[in-house]
Amino acid sequence: MSKFFSLSNIDVNYEITLIEKIIPIFILIVLIITLYINRDKIRNNKLLDKKFRYYCGIISLIFLSIYYILEWCSNGITVFNLPLHICFISNILCIILCFNKNKKIFNFVVFTGILGGLSSLLAPELDLSFKYFRYYQFMICHISIIIIPIYFMFIYKYSITIKDTLKVIFITEILGLSLGVFNEIYNTNYMFVSFTSNEAAKGSILSYVGEGYFYFINLQILFLIIMLLWYFILKYSYKLMK
Repeated sequence: MSKFFSLSNIDVNYEITLIEKIIPIFILIVLIITLYINRDKIRNNKLLDKKFRYYCGIISLIFLSIYYILEWCSNGITVFNLPLHICFISNILCIILCFNKNKKIFNFVVFTGILGGLSSLLAPELDLSFKYFRYYQFMICHISIIIIPIYFMFIYKYSITIKDTLKVIFITEILGLSLGVFNEIYNTNYMFVSFTSNEAAKGSILSYVGEGYFYFINLQILFLIIMLLWYFILKYSYKLMK
């Protein structure tokens, strides 16, 4: 049991298998289709809606809490294991959203949660394994930050305007710049922001974005393109749902 909850890489040179990658994506697709098909039924049943939101929030909170309890008990609380990565921030906000249905929180996580969750599921950490808790925590928490905003799109008909998008871009920029300063001081990699190198992106696909100052400039351009592209995808999706 202790090995199951170990967060360190026990199996040396283990690499996540194709089936371990595919199953969470398949579950996510099934959940999205099921929600869409039953959207009117859930929308018209307040008890069912409340149960789904609360179950999602509680399950996500349990897995996130266990992860940090294990991490902090094993390594202590340090500058390297704070919940400051964008997916962890989105995870916390999605849990809150499940209980308070706050539209402003939705505006943020419909970008950061869905985009961050999708990128993590499509390119997960390579040492994840069925045999350990970390795999289930990683997959469940990333599925939740995708499915919870989608739930509010389908059931509550929450939508995004260009004004909302620009606000989210501004907030994310402030957050990213703040964490970039933090990264420069403590040599951490939160939100992969580096000003003078691409050190914060080492080991990720973003390391190919550029070197030195060009990394930060290219990261900004890539971020703006992705956010605006996602806005237009969401806008088109809303029209299809209508």
